[in-house]
Amino acid sequence: MVARFRPVKQLIKRCLQYLAAYAGVRMHFMYKPKILILMYHRILPANDRRAQLEEPGMIVTPETFRSHVSMLKQHFNIIHLSKWLELKNSGAELPERACAITFDDGWADNFEFAFPILKELDAPATVFVVSDMIGTSRQFWPERLAQIVTCIAKDHPDQWSHTALDWLKNPATRYQFTTVAPTQEELGELISNAKALSDDEIHDRLNIIEHVLNLQGQINKPDLLNWEQLSEMNTSGLIEIGSHTCNHIRLSNEVDNVVLEYEIIASKKLIEKRTGQAVKTFCFPNGNYSAGALELVRKNYVGAVSTKKGWNTAASDSCLLHRIGVHEDIARDKTAFFARLSGWM
Repeated sequence: MVARFRPVKQLIKRCLQYLAAYAGVRMHFMYKPKILILMYHRILPANDRRAQLEEPGMIVTPETFRSHVSMLKQHFNIIHLSKWLELKNSGAELPERACAITFDDGWADNFEFAFPILKELDAPATVFVVSDMIGTSRQFWPERLAQIVTCIAKDHPDQWSHTALDWLKNPATRYQFTTVAPTQEELGELISNAKALSDDEIHDRLNIIEHVLNLQGQINKPDLLNWEQLSEMNTSGLIEIGSHTCNHIRLSNEVDNVVLEYEIIASKKLIEKRTGQAVKTFCFPNGNYSAGALELVRKNYVGAVSTKKGWNTAASDSCLLHRIGVHEDIARDKTAFFARLSGWM
């Protein structure tokens, strides 16, 4: 029965995309100057091994990214986020149809695949990096979780009954913990369920799994930017570097002031020391922030971005700017891309 109605649902979705693509962006252009801020994470070919262990919402292929930037160049004035913020904060006239491209986390594939396209099309962007992870073998916990679960399914399925794995078996996930590795959608569910725990708790539990199952030598290391790559991007004049904290922790109410100051202020100082350039913008990991975190960001940065969806005007809070997240599944062609930009879908 579900299969019978799938083509109808797809047709309805496509019609809604055409409506949003045609009317949504144009409505934004009709009113006072706004800025559209795009949020990307990883730029990876579909057949790249790294793409197989990521959540669906994290990836855009190089081909799709090139088409995105080309379309943006035709319809928007692409500008550095910090430049727009400085104009806004000074009360100066804002550019029409402004757009800023941003990347979260500091993945090496931003240098490998995105940077050449940005140079080719002469498009500026901001890369938000996690200062203490640059050039290290450390991993973000979602990638650790994805690799561990996939490794167990392929090589150690008999270990699914181990008590160290019980916390992963949330009834809300569709994954069955078998010899078959989870799909990207199932990985997304596992990661979403884990967010009920703090970052430290998740890392601690993953450490236990790696230790008791002796997986340390079987988990691939991350693919993050190093300082040399970051410097080359920064000195090009196209790429500005922003802070994404020191360790990518969620800046929630449970985080004390000492940690907040380190994550927010020390990250800025280290990046500035290593690049020789001022760090003007900040990105809240996972979009989480406490009142104390927001106050520190206001004191130390020109502005900051959140993960809340939408466009921004001169009246927007400079330290809680909205963005539109973009990934392959929802923006692989022109109609879908512009429908996403509208903020309606």
